[in-house]
Amino acid sequence: MRTAPAALAVALALAAAAVCADPAPAPPTGTGEKKTVAFQQGVNGYAGTVDLEIWAVAPHTCLEGNPNASSDADNDGGESQVLMRFENIIGTKPGQVPPGSAVHSATLIVPAFDEGSTVHLHRMLVPWKATATWASLVGGVTADGLEASKQKDGFTFGKISASTSAIPFDATDAVQAWANGKPNHGWVFINTAGNGWDFYTSEFDDVKQRPKLVVEFTPPAK
Repeated sequence: MRTAPAALAVALALAAAAVCADPAPAPPTGTGEKKTVAFQQGVNGYAGTVDLEIWAVAPHTCLEGNPNASSDADNDGGESQVLMRFENIIGTKPGQVPPGSAVHSATLIVPAFDEGSTVHLHRMLVPWKATATWASLVGGVTADGLEASKQKDGFTFGKISASTSAIPFDATDAVQAWANGKPNHGWVFINTAGNGWDFYTSEFDDVKQRPKLVVEFTPPAK
């Protein structure tokens, strides 16, 4: 059994150690309220959607500006892919997703009007221009982890209705990567078979039928 003086010495030593130790990390401050923003060409002043088809049959032809696009592994004898990008979605202005935000969900809604085979959505890893062609991208895009991610950011199965259907793609991982500082090069739609999948682009006359990106996020702590 320790004597009273010894016990007092131990207590004083423990107190001194506590003073010299690193302070405990401060609890995180509030991270703000969960918010939802939507990006669609021509709605609320947004004009940052870039989308176009590239086609092996017309390798040097720029198809940007067409009101519809097709993703097809065999489109009249050659593969066609679709590139899509929503610019200026990350930032500090109203209506943008602040850098460092926690992205809870991001849904890319594409208005399809023709049934087809399964279409996969891959995040683009290299930049591309609105004037891109099959040839300028050196034989189209490959989801090899270099040109586009191997991971499918989202996909949908074919056999949609004959009338226009709003097809949702899960794009959460891609938007989170962009909020974390990765460059936003958009996506590529790659079809898995020869039954084409057609949808309206951001140039379609009916604004409501244009592609739309909806993001639910919590901004970082200030």
